[in-house]
Amino acid sequence: MLYLNIRMTQPMIGIHTQLGQLEAHSTPARLSTENRQARSNAGATQVTIDIDSYPSRHSYGYTNHADFAKQYGQQGFSDLKSTTSGHTQKAWQIIDGAAKKNANMMQNLAKGEISNFISKGKNRHIVTELIPDPTITVHPAELKGTPDPGDVTVNIDTDAFAQTHFTPGQVQTYMQQEANVRQWVTEDHYDTYA
Repeated sequence: MLYLNIRMTQPMIGIHTQLGQLEAHSTPARLSTENRQARSNAGATQVTIDIDSYPSRHSYGYTNHADFAKQYGQQGFSDLKSTTSGHTQKAWQIIDGAAKKNANMMQNLAKGEISNFISKGKNRHIVTELIPDPTITVHPAELKGTPDPGDVTVNIDTDAFAQTHFTPGQVQTYMQQEANVRQWVTEDHYDTYA
């Protein structure tokens, strides 16, 4: 006896899905600093001492150029005046009296000069004065400079929005198994495994 064997497969549809994905990444803050260290910028000046000893040195003979020129320049002018005046008087005395009989004008003039020199020597006197103390000026040490407090500034730069990336979802369908009908004939039995 003949048996009809039928093998039938149903169609199968495969579906592959991929979900949509949203990626958001925040950008880290960027830090930067400006650092200027504090400095005192201060320093002390040295103590200075000014000693003006000129008044005391001047009292016992030391004279600078300005005072020397002032003192002896005036003295030179006055000596020049008195000498010129004396020579003029002697000249007029010689003119008026030298021609007179038994005048002895030159001898009398010489005697007068000698007696004047001697009389001046007798009337000399010495004046003593205290020597003035030197002037001492002390300039104390001073602290000069302006402190710099420094500057430590931290700058933080951030982005207002996060960086995002969206991957859209996908759905794919495909024929995993097609429909099929197979038929064949066997004798004396059913072929269940074919």
